[in-house]
Amino acid sequence: MASRNISDLVPIMQEKAAIIMSGCEDAGFELLIYCTYRSLEEQAKLSRQGRIYDEIKAKMDRLKKLGFDFLADIIENVGPQHENKKVTYAGPGESWHNFREAFDAVPVVSGKALWNDSQKYDIYGQLVVQSGLDWGGAWSKLKDKPHAQLRFGVNPLKVYSPDQVKEFMKNNNVN
Repeated sequence: MASRNISDLVPIMQEKAAIIMSGCEDAGFELLIYCTYRSLEEQAKLSRQGRIYDEIKAKMDRLKKLGFDFLADIIENVGPQHENKKVTYAGPGESWHNFREAFDAVPVVSGKALWNDSQKYDIYGQLVVQSGLDWGGAWSKLKDKPHAQLRFGVNPLKVYSPDQVKEFMKNNNVN
């Protein structure tokens, strides 16, 4: 299960999350950060949701071709997921959550999560952008208003080599 703990983020993201939460509080609502670190296995499960095996196999084949066999193995090993709705394009290693550099949040008022409150998400998004982060609500392909990440619009597997990903996993207790 994905973490909600801000301390599971890299230090710069912890600082930025605290600033954003404070800004939301100043704007009159609480911000619940409900996803910080997500394991590679959890990411694989999410990426398999709503996909036929041919799509899954194609992703595994692409990963293997790029030298990320160990990530393809994770996708295979989590097995079928029976949810019908696709929730992410990102497979294991393709999300900054896996590297502790992203979080997902929802505005809250009087203890109630406001998943569809555009005005509050816009305030949150402005704070994310002002803090120098990439806000998923500003993306053109797939809007993801809850999402904030340290790096702008790049797949981690285009930044790191397979050996670097393995080293990161080892040094940062990523599984």
